[in-house]
Amino acid sequence: MPFIHYRSYAGKDLETKKKTAEAIAKVAAEIWGAPESAFTIVFEDVDREVWEAEVKEAIIEPLRDKIVMEQGEIL
Repeated sequence: MPFIHYRSYAGKDLETKKKTAEAIAKVAAEIWGAPESAFTIVFEDVDREVWEAEVKEAIIEPLRDKIVMEQGEIL
């Protein structure tokens, strides 16, 4: 049921993404009380030159009222 869409600058290899997905699912499952198998985690690479327009302006800003952590700081 939980779906996590992880966008970041391009460049991380598949093994790094898999390790990250495993860690996220493990911690989230513990906290949410859901099995790790319930999680779907997608990694999307975004080129730096389009980050501002395609992620910050198009996705982050419209969801501003739903942000729980921004640049490492809990809001």
